[in-house]
Amino acid sequence: MRRRTYVATVGTVALAGCGGQRGETDAEEMDETEADETDETEADETDETDSAGFQKLWEAELQDEGDSADYHATSDATAAYLGTVSHLTALSLDDGTEQWTRSLDESLNGVAADDDGLYTLQNRTVKRVDTGTGQSRWETTAEGYTSGTQESFIATTDDHVAAGGADGAIVFEKESGQQTAQLNDNGFAPVRAWNGQFVTIGESGVTAYDPDGTAQWTVEDGSVSWLTPVAGSTVVGGGGKGTFGRDNGDRTFVGIDLDSGTQAWTIEANSEFIYAKTAATDDTVFVYPGWHTADTFYALNADTGAVRWEMDDTTISFPPVVLESAVVIPEVLSATDQGLQAREPKTGDQIAASDEVESLYGATGSGRTFVNYGERAIAYRL
Repeated sequence: MRRRTYVATVGTVALAGCGGQRGETDAEEMDETEADETDETEADETDETDSAGFQKLWEAELQDEGDSADYHATSDATAAYLGTVSHLTALSLDDGTEQWTRSLDESLNGVAADDDGLYTLQNRTVKRVDTGTGQSRWETTAEGYTSGTQESFIATTDDHVAAGGADGAIVFEKESGQQTAQLNDNGFAPVRAWNGQFVTIGESGVTAYDPDGTAQWTVEDGSVSWLTPVAGSTVVGGGGKGTFGRDNGDRTFVGIDLDSGTQAWTIEANSEFIYAKTAATDDTVFVYPGWHTADTFYALNADTGAVRWEMDDTTISFPPVVLESAVVIPEVLSATDQGLQAREPKTGDQIAASDEVESLYGATGSGRTFVNYGERAIAYRL
């Protein structure tokens, strides 16, 4: 069975904190990491560069103004799909040419793409959209599901798509759009996909479900309120039940082995958190725990919880974006004021940086192309 997991939640407001063991690194992993790919940048692609390592590819105007809650984006190998207040637009990653745009009759709460299509969540309705034309192949309004939120998630397997929002996670057949299950009624719980199943958070902990809603296992930990994307066969969770900085004393990260359905490791966190801004490669998860204040950005070994590298006194506005051989951390505000940064995922070595990138509302990317956007989209190549 093929394993595919695609999740997008960009431009969301998040509150989180993160793991302990500060300064601990995974030296053996670092030694095996390939060299910095800065020298591979193709200088003849464009004469316009923002800074060392970033090449500006194109710029495109979009149609809306709004705030960060209105912006949700995803990409595949050929296009960036950018959601704004009232439109969803597909732009070519190569040159920014508009492929199509469609009006949104309701606010976009989530968007994700995979090899089979594009999927959107708007309030109670999930749509499968043809990536070539922007036309809807099907749309289904969920039963027993009342609203989406800006903390919504969409995840896909080979045959099913699941959306998580205000009233839990719902599952649909990809081909027909028929609803197959409502996994739980836990509000704002993220949903992740792995090996044909969906993993989400319930009252008692983290549970893996078949697409028909049959529970396969539960790791009981009532403190978990968010999950990273899956890294290899591990998903990392954490959180607390306090809100807006109210410390409830729960400060942990939990690594869950999806093969066995068991807790693989737990580490102490340095602050209370609820919803983290996260991303992942096959073996590393990236977690930022801020609430409009400077905090620490962490790269964790997904298998062990060890801190691979960290950035202190950092503020970022939306989740990082994983590209080929780099994680791009957008809009970094810190003492160094480096703006946009690209770093090697395992070691944290800086590949590129720019302090000339405007503050926008969201980001996405694929391959070596990164797209930062708000009322307009700006693409860079690493």
